[in-house]
Amino acid sequence: MQRMEVKGTLLALLDISPDVTEEYNRWYDLDHLPEHISKADVLTARRYVAPRDLQALGGGGSDLTGGHPPYLTMYYLGVDDFAGEEAAALWTTKDRGIIKAGRFWRSGHVPFVRRARLAETFSPPSVLVSDEAVPYLGHRGLIVAVGRAESAEKVDDARAWWRDTHLVDLFGVQGVLAAMRFEPTEPGDRDLLLHVLLLEDDPAVVMGRIGDALRYWNGVGRFPAHGGVYESLAFLPYRNIVPLEYDFEW
Repeated sequence: MQRMEVKGTLLALLDISPDVTEEYNRWYDLDHLPEHISKADVLTARRYVAPRDLQALGGGGSDLTGGHPPYLTMYYLGVDDFAGEEAAALWTTKDRGIIKAGRFWRSGHVPFVRRARLAETFSPPSVLVSDEAVPYLGHRGLIVAVGRAESAEKVDDARAWWRDTHLVDLFGVQGVLAAMRFEPTEPGDRDLLLHVLLLEDDPAVVMGRIGDALRYWNGVGRFPAHGGVYESLAFLPYRNIVPLEYDFEW
């Protein structure tokens, strides 16, 4: 029997105008997403939105992420060589067919997209599932945390700070359910760190709690990272998109 273990992700931040909210989201949920989930390398996918209230929280964005784009899609990939030629050909073939049929959305752009390997999963003692089950946990939203190590030589130090200091503190914040660490596959991203926090409470509420806690972490020297080994580039909250419910407040 085939295991449904997540090997990696294709994570895309998408900038689409609020003027086409209904049309765009219906196309994505009823056309684009099911076509790509049907491919052999994709286990499942989830979509998220950052309406005005989340974008106003000041979680931070950068030129790398295009600020705080309003939409996020995460495809969960289930093959070991998800960034190889065979897997890439599956995406190319599928997209060519959609384009040829005149079914590809044309407006907007994708400021940030990465294929990344799932390297570690984390959950507090109150969450009893196995490591492999963490990506499938139910959640209300998530936070995408993008950062850079001080240098390629300091990547291990940056990862250790996230795992042993920052994540310990984040799990002390009510509403942070679990976390995943991904390693981007592009050679030029060797110093890039990508974490995803799964949230059991509304992202706006959790971001407020994290903001309150940050003042303490800063005061006792637990944030930012000691010695500057980790630079935060983006800390972006998103809510789950419920298919066919697109009453986002822009």
